[in-house]
Amino acid sequence: MKKDKETELHSIQQVLMNKIPEHQQVGQFLMKDGVIHWFQTKMKGIKDASGHTYGVIVSHKSVSPYSIQPITAEIVLETMTEGFILLDDQLQIIYVNEIAEKLFQYQRRNVVGRDLVEWFPEVAGTSFYQNYQQALREKVVLEFIDYYKPLDIWFEMKVCPLKKGGLALYFQDVSERKKTEVQLVESTYYDYLTGLPNRRLIIETARLLIEQQKNFSILHFNIDNLNYINAVHHFGAGERIIKKFAEELNGFSSKTCHVGRLDGNEFIILQEVAPNEDVAAITEQMQEIFVHPVVLEDSQKIHASVSIGIACFPFDAQTLEELISCADIAMHEAKEVPGSFHSFFHPLMKISYNRKSAIEKGLNGDLKENGFYYVLQPQIDGSSGQLVGAEVLSRWNHPEFGEISPLEFIQIAEESGEIVPLTSHLLAEIFTQIKEWEKGFGWNLRTAINMTPSLLSDPTFFDNFFELLEHFQISSHLLEIEITEQAELTYSPKTLENLLRCKSKGISIAIDDFGTGFSMISYLTHFPINKIKIDQSFVQKIGQNRKSEAVLTSLIHLAHSIECDLVAEGVETVEESLFLQENGCPIHQGYLYDKPLTPKAFEKKYLQDFIKNKDMKELPYHHTLL
Repeated sequence: MKKDKETELHSIQQVLMNKIPEHQQVGQFLMKDGVIHWFQTKMKGIKDASGHTYGVIVSHKSVSPYSIQPITAEIVLETMTEGFILLDDQLQIIYVNEIAEKLFQYQRRNVVGRDLVEWFPEVAGTSFYQNYQQALREKVVLEFIDYYKPLDIWFEMKVCPLKKGGLALYFQDVSERKKTEVQLVESTYYDYLTGLPNRRLIIETARLLIEQQKNFSILHFNIDNLNYINAVHHFGAGERIIKKFAEELNGFSSKTCHVGRLDGNEFIILQEVAPNEDVAAITEQMQEIFVHPVVLEDSQKIHASVSIGIACFPFDAQTLEELISCADIAMHEAKEVPGSFHSFFHPLMKISYNRKSAIEKGLNGDLKENGFYYVLQPQIDGSSGQLVGAEVLSRWNHPEFGEISPLEFIQIAEESGEIVPLTSHLLAEIFTQIKEWEKGFGWNLRTAINMTPSLLSDPTFFDNFFELLEHFQISSHLLEIEITEQAELTYSPKTLENLLRCKSKGISIAIDDFGTGFSMISYLTHFPINKIKIDQSFVQKIGQNRKSEAVLTSLIHLAHSIECDLVAEGVETVEESLFLQENGCPIHQGYLYDKPLTPKAFEKKYLQDFIKNKDMKELPYHHTLL
């Protein structure tokens, strides 16, 4: 063969160069008749008197492939990839191959002829030793996989009894395979982030409890506002919170309490209930761990609340699917209460849950077709009745439930993550209308749009927001952003960054419902505020409560001192309007002037009579109070 020829030529060169005195090899040769023959080739150098090699004698001898090297049991055993140990009927070691020697880290000459337990005392009493004895006793071949602790190795064993007594042990290290299997099990049944049982394992555990007809409760935990926390801080903050609470909840784990993580910010606990055991008391203990803040890597402290829904088997449901649904419904009911709260399932909860599900489903469809629309409420200069701006308010005439409160559907949009597409749809509708009014009537007044905390802290949303402005070619000075609701979540570096981006483009920033919380005052120093909207709760007490009037005038003076514009909300009487004007707040919004109007009604009342006049400074006077 070609390779053998090359080897032969190389060897001849080595002999001629005195690098080797002689060489011997066995190889295959293809004969003319096409038959392969084996030949033994010998090469020996021819030397002269001075010892210089001047030639090579090459001899070929036909040989049988089976005569090249005698095949013995020892050769076979030493070339095996498995470890091998031969034991007699007293379990004394007769033979150990090289692989076994390396695995057990013993020299063969020291162990051969000795009792197995003498050299491996740790094996006594283990499944290894028990299997050896069983194979000897019953004359059966046994195969098994087990862990040998002294060597930290998983062995795959085959124990074969010999006809004349004794055992042949075949084995190999399968630790890597077991490690892979463990990793596979962990990825299949355990959560990657917390190490807790995942949805699959906790569901299997619940099914087993139902099959055994054991009384137990499902506690469905949902960490509130985790999306906001991630937006305000960073994604790692949410993960740190999940890991911290997972560790503390896992402290409740026992034979009767099974703690697992479902998905995202949700945990599930299966609590087997003993007679006279108070599930509410257990839940309150678990709820207590959410009282303490979580410290982030930058030393910031975050307080997170939790909503817990509880459903009991077999009282609330007979099947696992129904039981989980009941716990989920109860959890959403608990979310209606601010802060950490737990709620036991009640059949009446299904009504509100079904409503919420239907609303959430409607948010995923064609919003306009599903009845979503907006209205505008004019902002009026009370001293002249002149229109100075408008606020956009979202509305929803649901095909099943009729008019839904914005507080209800906006909260559901926030929780379901649909607030971004909802707001983007609203902005596109408003920008289309503004552009039409700009072309048809010379519209150049500010339109105020409310934005929720999750939007304010979302840079991606604002990127899309600015793209929409550019697409519709809307001048930035025609827009105003109102900071609304959940003040404790609104202030953050990301929110500040987004608002500064808006102000740099000429978009006005307003605080809505100002005066209802002390924290709102700190916004005046932290945020680039242009306008303050005084909450209607102060306006409604004009003429009724002198202390409220004093606070109201103080707020007005504060706004003037920091050069912020003012708007009073909820103005409904002439008395309220006059008081506000006399104390330096002439711009009003409320039912005294107009209720929120559809775009068509707004256009007809405030714009159509002035088609010829393109100067918006001369927009219609509603009425003059002075």
